[in-house]
Amino acid sequence: MNIKSIGLARTSYLDPADCPRQGRGDMPACTIELDPEYAPALHRLRQGQEVIILTWMHLARRDVYRVRPRNDPARPLHGVFCTRSPHRPNPIGLHQVKILEIHDCRLVVHPLEVVDKTPVVDIKPVLEERPLESGVEKYFSPEDIQSLVLAGRRGWERGLFSGCNGNLSLRRRELVLITRSGCSKGALEARDLSVMGLESGRTLAGGPASIESGMHLEIYLRQEKARAVAHTHPVNLLALSRAGDGTLFKKKDLFEARAALQGLGRVEAMEPGSRDLARAVGEKARECDSICMDGHGLTCLAGDIAGAMNKSEEMESLASLEVRTRLLESQALSRQKP
Repeated sequence: MNIKSIGLARTSYLDPADCPRQGRGDMPACTIELDPEYAPALHRLRQGQEVIILTWMHLARRDVYRVRPRNDPARPLHGVFCTRSPHRPNPIGLHQVKILEIHDCRLVVHPLEVVDKTPVVDIKPVLEERPLESGVEKYFSPEDIQSLVLAGRRGWERGLFSGCNGNLSLRRRELVLITRSGCSKGALEARDLSVMGLESGRTLAGGPASIESGMHLEIYLRQEKARAVAHTHPVNLLALSRAGDGTLFKKKDLFEARAALQGLGRVEAMEPGSRDLARAVGEKARECDSICMDGHGLTCLAGDIAGAMNKSEEMESLASLEVRTRLLESQALSRQKP
């Protein structure tokens, strides 16, 4: 066999450790620079078309036959042929991307998850282009879609969402239905949802998923019982995480509080949408069904989206009671002072 490079992928990822394992909607676009002799081979490719980019992952190892998916030590070993690990006997990368621009010997594409100067060995058209702006009905039932619509409206009415913040998802086998970036949860429609592959993290239908999609995927991968996730922004709970010494609940004498708070975990403030936050919340989900993210919000998981919203409402109700109790006690102390 004689394989030769037809060009190079130019990306912002200089170190393999910084390169995403799968293409994501929030990644920057990148450029494929072809050798001039291959310019005629681009004839009839068009802007907006989806193609398969084949790369040679030159920095990968070729003596690895088993890996743990996503480098997660908690997951069992898999043969590399049932994973997308770059380390394999022949390190060929396969990437489905959209052509954003075509300029002579250059293609601007998105998303492409390779390190800078990775050799490109071939470009092939996608035989059946996946829809990017709709098509979630192909993967999820009307009942599943409606459950997220109703959950979003319910959370908005109770003040758990404002503007376009927060996100909702549910899982069916190896697929995840999740809200898109930049949509109001109080007025969701099917076009405001995306479908992602659980293992691959790729968007299969709909537009770019929420920037917190990585967190949802990490929860589903680490907690088998999770079938739905609600990430809300409860005002009172966030206030408690920032007030005074940052203790969330000092008043735990209510039976409801004792029962609910047993499942509450907490992670420190991290950059929203970051891999560090996604991993921290995913790890906490192994033992907790409600996770407070300091300065960011609350993530709850359950067997269905209604159950996840129930937990969110319960935590905010307890936080509201905690805030009011502290205020009343503070006022009482002020009146007692001479």
